Amino acid sequence: MPSGAAARLSELLAPTHRLALVGLAKNTGKTETLAAILAGHARAGVRVGVTSIGRDGEQHDVLDARISKPPVRLQAGALVASTGPLLRASAVPHERLVQTGIRTPLGEVVIARLREHGALEVAGPSAASDVRLVCEAMLELGAEQVLIDGAVDRRAASSPAVADALVMATGAVLGEQPEQVVAATVDAVELVKLPLAADGDEGVALARDLVLAGEPADIAALLERHPRADTFLVNGALSERFLEGLLAARPPRAGRELRIVAEDPTRVFLSRRGPGWYGRQGIAIEVLRAIELRAITVNPVAPQSHSFDSAALRAAIAAAVGEVPVLDVREAA
Repeated sequence: MPSGAAARLSELLAPTHRLALVGLAKNTGKTETLAAILAGHARAGVRVGVTSIGRDGEQHDVLDARISKPPVRLQAGALVASTGPLLRASAVPHERLVQTGIRTPLGEVVIARLREHGALEVAGPSAASDVRLVCEAMLELGAEQVLIDGAVDRRAASSPAVADALVMATGAVLGEQPEQVVAATVDAVELVKLPLAADGDEGVALARDLVLAGEPADIAALLERHPRADTFLVNGALSERFLEGLLAARPPRAGRELRIVAEDPTRVFLSRRGPGWYGRQGIAIEVLRAIELRAITVNPVAPQSHSFDSAALRAAIAAAVGEVPVLDVREAA
């Protein structure tokens, strides 16, 4: 029988055609969340497609072989976009439907339909455009929902150019105290939920080298050239270095809010401070395209280390992030 949380997760995800799953770190329970979603789809008879950005489904953690990982188990009839060598190694009978021509270090990505249920590793494309291509192909081949398993070091899975909605996995591995886990999760949620720019792409376009370098003197010169401008557009990566340089360069404009507009949340790279902090300093970060965060799943156990009370951790995260459902897929209710 499914847990209450797993059943609730299936309900939350039902309307989505392309769903991304992203873990905030290794061992936050992303693979187990994927397994819970797949089990729910199997019970409901949902035709599913699966791919990944990176590699998933290996028997043990690639960084720590002591940590056992749940395999990616798919039902007969499921579609999968993975490499030919991994499909052969799985020994699961399958029918190859599409040779995509997309090359990875593990071989060419092919789309196959499983003839029998079984467990396998999945390694899909790394480029967002290629992931979108294989997702669309699986939908055309009959998948009702495509699940995109995002590797920890790849942001492309959560791009609105790839997926319609997102499930985020967080957990005890992010800190030795619950407050640390909550804070790290809040920062990630703030980034995913950056507001849409009300005026679209209206504003002063910034040169990429200026944004990447983040030199206060160059940014000050930019502000002097555009004394009335309050919206600046970033085409490419928005670095924390640029935001720090902007803070250093803008004292004469203190008291007037500036708006920095990026293409989507995956183009915003913040490590020390979250968007909320910059907002309080008068620098609002907005995006042209957003993705819907459907749920947060929580793993209260840090492997080979510590654990927290699941209900207490979920309650603390839920109180901090607002309306996003927070679930532990192992919980019965």
